[in-house]
Amino acid sequence: MTALPVEAAAVLSVVQDVTGFADPHDQNAYQVGLLPSSDPDRPHTVAVLMMPRDGTRLAATCCTNMLRTFPNIRTVLMAGIAGGVPRPAEPDRHVRLGDIVVATEGLIDYGHVRETDTGAVLRGRQSGGTLANRLLRAAGQLRLTEEQTGRRPWEEWLDPDRHEQAGRYPRPPADTDVLRTGDQVIPHPLPPEPAPAPGMPQIHYGAIGSADVLMKSERRRDELAGQHPDLRAVEMEGSGIAASTAANERSWFMVRGVADYAATGKNDRWHRYASYTAAVYLRALLAATPPLAAPRALVSGRALPLVPEPEQQALDALLIDVPADVDLRAVWHAAVPDLPEPDREVFSTPGAVYHHLARYNARAGEPHPAFRFVDRLGRAMANSPTGRELRGWAAARAGLGHQAVDERDSPEDPATRAGKARPALVLRITVDGIDRTRCRITPFLQTTRGPWRPVPGPGEPVDVPRADLAAATAVLVGKAEEAWQDTADRADIEFVLPTALLNEAVQWYPGPEILGESKPIGIEYAVAVRSLERMRETRVHRAWGQRWRQLDRQPFTGRVFRGRGDPADLDDWATELISDDGYLVVVLSAPPGTEVGTGELRAALRAGVPIILWDQREPRPADGTQGLERLVAEPTGLLPENTRRIRIEAASDPAHFGRSVALLWDDADRPITERQADS
Repeated sequence: MTALPVEAAAVLSVVQDVTGFADPHDQNAYQVGLLPSSDPDRPHTVAVLMMPRDGTRLAATCCTNMLRTFPNIRTVLMAGIAGGVPRPAEPDRHVRLGDIVVATEGLIDYGHVRETDTGAVLRGRQSGGTLANRLLRAAGQLRLTEEQTGRRPWEEWLDPDRHEQAGRYPRPPADTDVLRTGDQVIPHPLPPEPAPAPGMPQIHYGAIGSADVLMKSERRRDELAGQHPDLRAVEMEGSGIAASTAANERSWFMVRGVADYAATGKNDRWHRYASYTAAVYLRALLAATPPLAAPRALVSGRALPLVPEPEQQALDALLIDVPADVDLRAVWHAAVPDLPEPDREVFSTPGAVYHHLARYNARAGEPHPAFRFVDRLGRAMANSPTGRELRGWAAARAGLGHQAVDERDSPEDPATRAGKARPALVLRITVDGIDRTRCRITPFLQTTRGPWRPVPGPGEPVDVPRADLAAATAVLVGKAEEAWQDTADRADIEFVLPTALLNEAVQWYPGPEILGESKPIGIEYAVAVRSLERMRETRVHRAWGQRWRQLDRQPFTGRVFRGRGDPADLDDWATELISDDGYLVVVLSAPPGTEVGTGELRAALRAGVPIILWDQREPRPADGTQGLERLVAEPTGLLPENTRRIRIEAASDPAHFGRSVALLWDDADRPITERQADS
């Protein structure tokens, strides 16, 4: 998406095989084409949209229309110009005209103020939405390559001798890059090493501010920069697009060229060049990004819908009539057992499952996965008119007339069986009230996939010194595996802990020795912690359950709330958290056990926030902050598995941030009651 004609022209100058596209139900006009991926044989398909004017509200509207017209779009990218945030006293972070800013640290929505007796105070805060993790990884790879080898693939597109269109976007003379404070000219510092060649842009990785504000004030710009050290630029569309993609379960990413300093005296002299620098970096970024794919089936490269709109509307009407007690996860496993199970948000409605599968391509000689799902869904409702219509719809789309799409019937269709929870071992750990060096471990076991019905065991509760918690855990995990030997499902491990133990590195407890080898449980299982105090405090269960169930709400609008690290600001922070039930994830600024970390944790538990992340190190290093941001950039439902993934990466790298990531994943629908604990 772009906001200005010069931005759109710059983007289209690097897109291949461009063709126009219009939809009679959408006022937007699109250009569809290709950009290279890391696989030369499989380019990315892109749709380019130029907004009629700038502004966050219009950006949200245009983005929503685009995602409706092109339901297979996975990520919305913003490219164009922005006002840079200069820091001449800090050369490593100083932004100059023509430089490129990449929003690896997300957006800061600064279009909010707090009115006080002394005037308005900026309330800049992180915007919603999900950063595209694939593009974050690609940006990291480009950055690593630049620092290690000095190679900058975007620079060849800025050389008129190598690409003719570069001559249409010339870099303005260096003497036009003037930084002022009032009437005083401020000299630019030398760029940090490794510096780009003269006349080439510096790449900045950080946050970008977004608001319906045309920033032309040095004072306001610098005030905002003082509040947000990662801020590198400001613009006027990003927060609207982030909100739209969040509502439509998509991700976003942003690349901006710096055209001015967001101050008095700004002009258009650098617009063309800055637009082009953003476009060529975006091209290089996508060229370093793998094409979308999934095991044994390719994600669709089409930008257009799987079926014509009238047929889609007819199906959507049928899917609305599917009873709520049909187990969609079981239908999935019966229809497409060869595809990986998506996160829980997909199973919120039949329509959500269908549209998720519509992004895949069919394998040769087989009906499309989405059609197989619709057919199997109809089988689960075989005795109802809606079920028969669903099977007929699927058969017609697959070109089989009235023949069933999939004739693999079984005496008991999996869709008739309830299924919610995977096998799980839950370890409830309490500290002895007299001898604080001893703990009691009370185990509970969910033996099979199904409704949440944990039973006491395996074995009896055990009393151990705190130093022996790891060894006792290994014994209980071994007993749980014996109970799970007849199930092929994955299994989880949860620790229900008091606040005093929440920062314990339970994920690195060794598992049982099997065939002469023991591995940390965080590598073999998705390991999460839960709050013992909240499970006991029934007066917060309503708020806790209300926030937890938003994870299944469609469209998903949950947001991340970050700790601010200031004890003096904790009361205001907690008030904002409890007053906005859209915050479903909190990232603590410090671990439990510290003043700030414990305060933020208790505020999050009191507000009912079900998902809490933190780095167990104090103070938290920069790689911990970056790692946590990358985790929360993924869809929320994937956090347990993604946390396990980064722990696997950290197993062979002692310096990896994954060694210190803690996840509190507190499912309000999976309680361990005091009666269960005492039985």
